[in-house]
Amino acid sequence: MQAVNQKYLDLEILPERARKELLDFYEYLLTKYKKDKGKKERLKRILSNPVGILPEEYKFDREEAHER
Repeated sequence: MQAVNQKYLDLEILPERARKELLDFYEYLLTKYKKDKGKKERLKRILSNPVGILPEEYKFDREEAHER
């Protein structure tokens, strides 16, 4: 694969159908990576300030947690 060192791509050399497909894929990538960043920031915020504190004598019981 050839590395792209330019800031702009010449879409005019592509057929109309290929341009539409490329733009759709570009929008998909923007959405995908934009959401990912937001999720990470929300998760950091949630985990950095947990709500509630477990009592010192609390003991997790795996069997009880998985009872049906």
